[in-house]
Amino acid sequence: MDTLRTLCNLQLEKKPSHAKRAPEAEGRRDKRGRGIPFSLFIVRYFMYVLVGAFLVAGIVVSLLITAVDSGMLYPGNYASINHESMVGEIEARGTVTADDVPSCYRWGVFDGENRLIEGDFDARTLELAQGFLREDALDQEVYSSLLSSPIYATSASLANGNTCVLVYDFNPDFASKTLRDSLPDPQGTMLAIGVVLFAGMVAAVAMRASHMLRRKLSPLVDAAERIGERELDFAIAYGNVRETNEVLAAFDAMRTSLKTSLEEQWAAEAAQHEALSALAHDLKTPLTIVRGNADLLAETKLNDEQTGYARFIQEATDDMEDFIGRIIDVTRFSTESKTDAGKPVSAHAICNQVTREAKALANAHAGVLAVHVGHIPSQACVRGNGIAEAVLNLVDNAFEYGNPPVTLTCDFRKEKQEEEREVEASDCIGWLEIIVQDEGDGFSKAALARATERFYRDDAARTHDGHHGLGLAIAQERTRACGGELLLDNTDQGARATLRLPCTKASI
Repeated sequence: MDTLRTLCNLQLEKKPSHAKRAPEAEGRRDKRGRGIPFSLFIVRYFMYVLVGAFLVAGIVVSLLITAVDSGMLYPGNYASINHESMVGEIEARGTVTADDVPSCYRWGVFDGENRLIEGDFDARTLELAQGFLREDALDQEVYSSLLSSPIYATSASLANGNTCVLVYDFNPDFASKTLRDSLPDPQGTMLAIGVVLFAGMVAAVAMRASHMLRRKLSPLVDAAERIGERELDFAIAYGNVRETNEVLAAFDAMRTSLKTSLEEQWAAEAAQHEALSALAHDLKTPLTIVRGNADLLAETKLNDEQTGYARFIQEATDDMEDFIGRIIDVTRFSTESKTDAGKPVSAHAICNQVTREAKALANAHAGVLAVHVGHIPSQACVRGNGIAEAVLNLVDNAFEYGNPPVTLTCDFRKEKQEEEREVEASDCIGWLEIIVQDEGDGFSKAALARATERFYRDDAARTHDGHHGLGLAIAQERTRACGGELLLDNTDQGARATLRLPCTKASI
């Protein structure tokens, strides 16, 4: 009774832990206010872009100035400043040739009917020149646009009565007519170079900002990953950005709260397991007395009714002994760690043991068992302590709650799927899969969610006596102790239980 009272008290106890967290919370508040605002972090890179834009503009302007100073380019205003003197020179000579006209002008000679005789006009410039002649002007703007510099035209009278028209704008031009005619406009080229340089600079700043942002957020990622893996005994590394420190402080509070909660839960579970195990052992003595007296009673001279009562007591005692044994079994495996999973053994040996004992169990049930063993590498080893009993629990459930035939499959799978949990062992070479499948109605939704809980029974499906909802719980505990996992699902045929164990090349 003392053990039972202790077990009940464990369910009601709650440890006050808020007082302990006050200093930690105060420390988190201090760290939360440290660091620069995230807005300044962003402004810094906007300033980088602004400074880079000025540098790019300076480079483009310097290139233009250098090209002009070297004589490679005419300044943008060269044609406008010198057009009057150019007209005077042509009229003084009375004739004009291509060598007489600098490359910053487009020129053409027209007769009295405005027909082009010679020159270097393209189709667009020719149209502008002919429009200029129809206006009968000496010097005027012939084209203007918001997106480009205006175009001007001027004329000079030749000795033979023809007219020479010069067309120019305010853009720099190559001093060489060959370069002028074969390359894009120098100003447009320089702008294109500036755009490319600016884009490269923005990309470099963005990459730098991305790298720095990852560094600033790395403590968040590290803390989230550790907490997700239940690694709660670590110190969070704060950064120098105020907003991330606020999030990290919240993570730290969550870590501390979760750690305290889990420690209390683990301590309570350990105490419950100990009390439950002690209770099971305490019950053995009175149960042995009941069983012994029932056996003695059965040996005396009894009538049929009394004999039936004695038999009922014996059967109930058997059930209680089995139940107590299962309680001791499940509590023992709940407290074991993965280091107690035994030494690595051959996956072949595990499969042989499992199939042999499953066939014996099938004979006991007078059921049909189909066994399939795939190709399993000879060097594949698993930690299989207790795995045979786990599989036998699955096979027993399949015979009890499903329809024959029951199928047992042992196979090796090298590749892991994304949804499968990671294995800590770096030398994992694949997975040993042991699948037990029946052709019954399958698991209910509630059973899929809770079937591996201790003492859970799906009343709609489990109507047989002598079962206490511990078989799947024991199977899961033993599988986890060996570093594996137990998955339950339904197929088109019925229920399926898949036991997966990581395989290594460990020596046997």
